[in-house]
Amino acid sequence: MSKAKKCTLSIMGILLIIAVTVAICYFLFYKKPAPDNLMYDDNATTGIMPGIDIDERRSELQNMLDKSMIAFSINSTPVFLDGTSKGNLLIENPGNNAKLLQVSIQINDTEEEIYASKYLKPGTYIETAKLEKVLEKGTYDATAYFSAYDEETHEYIGRTGAQISITVQN
Repeated sequence: MSKAKKCTLSIMGILLIIAVTVAICYFLFYKKPAPDNLMYDDNATTGIMPGIDIDERRSELQNMLDKSMIAFSINSTPVFLDGTSKGNLLIENPGNNAKLLQVSIQINDTEEEIYASKYLKPGTYIETAKLEKVLEKGTYDATAYFSAYDEETHEYIGRTGAQISITVQN
């Protein structure tokens, strides 16, 4: 075997030993052990608390879930004939939402608001609408923000968004 091959094999062997040593050190010193030392309370009882109505509990949990979620629908690719015409936004506040919604659409690049709805009651929709800013021909990446409010108290609940792509044809 030539000297160059022996040297190459020696270097590869040394690198392999270093790699194995680093891996072993990592697992020994840096990897945290599983928390197998958890102490469970001996006084805890398995099951459902006495006096609790399971159907009532489910109803309460479902109500909490319904209040925390915002349901909506919007066309993800609305099209406008030109910058001043109505487009097919297809914004919907589903009847099962139990929240008032207000929609704001902003161009992603500039964060400029180009559309804002008034409040939508559950079970209502906006099929077509004009934008508040005239856009030139082209395709625009935008975000539709849905702000939710309690239907009875009108308190702000939260906001969510959906990415949309607006096309202005002429």
